[in-house]
Amino acid sequence: MSSLPRLAAAAVAGLAIAGIALAVVGWFAWGRGDGAVAEPMPDFATLVLRDTPNQYLALPPGFAGAARPHAESPVFDLPVAALEERALEAIRMQPRVTQVASDSARRQYAFVQRSALLRFPDTVTVQFIDLGEGRSSLALYSRSKLGHSDLGANAARIGDWLEAIAAATGAGAK
Repeated sequence: MSSLPRLAAAAVAGLAIAGIALAVVGWFAWGRGDGAVAEPMPDFATLVLRDTPNQYLALPPGFAGAARPHAESPVFDLPVAALEERALEAIRMQPRVTQVASDSARRQYAFVQRSALLRFPDTVTVQFIDLGEGRSSLALYSRSKLGHSDLGANAARIGDWLEAIAAATGAGAK
């Protein structure tokens, strides 16, 4: 047998083993309750990002926090209570989302959203911020529970959620 067919067979076997390993990890992650993958809600003012690429942070313009955000959250021409109500409705309509914690005094909520295929859990924390004069914004922090890289999943999630929230508010973002 020449070395090329052996190399191809080894590559196929390696891919099969990797696929089986991912399926097993996904199966175990799928079987766990979402409360088991939740973590304490961070304080956005003192949040320190991890040294891994599997997270994404969006903060309102001029937010005085310790972490440098990946993106700015939009400012909405809505009182904070209205933004909170409409945004939570939009978030809860996202696929495979479970709310796992809330602190109504801080207007802060934690969710777990699972990937479609292997149901890997990611935690997303949202806090609604009153900017005064009938304007508000939100802080969002999405991070993967498993793995080192997320292949852009957390950034895409924040983008999707912000689009859904903008559509739900009808007021648009600035």
